[in-house]
Amino acid sequence: MAPPPIRTVAIYNTHEVHTIDFFGNEVTVTVMADASVICEWISNVHTYDCAPLTYSHHPLVVGVGVQWTLFCYGDSSPGSYNSDDDDSYSPPPPRRYYVDSSADTLQLGVGNECLVIQLSHCGHVPDELRIFLLDPDTIFIGRLSRHELQIGELLDLRNYAQDYRGRSMRRCSFEEIVDVCMRCPGVRLDPEISMSDWSAEDLSHEQVRQASLDVYVCFQLGVCHRIWEG
Repeated sequence: MAPPPIRTVAIYNTHEVHTIDFFGNEVTVTVMADASVICEWISNVHTYDCAPLTYSHHPLVVGVGVQWTLFCYGDSSPGSYNSDDDDSYSPPPPRRYYVDSSADTLQLGVGNECLVIQLSHCGHVPDELRIFLLDPDTIFIGRLSRHELQIGELLDLRNYAQDYRGRSMRRCSFEEIVDVCMRCPGVRLDPEISMSDWSAEDLSHEQVRQASLDVYVCFQLGVCHRIWEG
């Protein structure tokens, strides 16, 4: 099954805007490294949360995710035969990977709005973002196995996802969780995209889509499972 389609709708000096068609729901994604855009997005989130007919009947829930660039070192050459007349095969030496301690991107999702902050290109992280992440009245939910972010209350989606029988889906894949809990089949996190260069100045459509849908799903399921009651 093809992934949800994504298209670029605007490119500005400070940011880009994309839309993703997620099974009939339009998700708007802002990709940026500019402090003023971060502040504007946070302000809009608070306005959205307080507006009538939204989610103001419960605490503000924010889907959150991070991406690091996975570096490879060592010989990356393919394996080879030992000689022309020797059919014994020498496999390539194992590659070794490490993750830079600094996150390249931070993703936030509220409602149908997602923000991808390119931290590796952000000369200044505004205090408004730090205050937002530490707000004790906001609940953040993600699938973070490791992170170095200072976040107030961060919950792991995998502790809340359940199938239709009420059984935990903690050990299930992202694709399985989305399929069962949202009835949206074929939505997966591609390992090759996860291991791509997230420090790039221009993120690909594939990177933007994967990073955004991660936090979009976390937000939607966090609200669905009423995580603030748990």
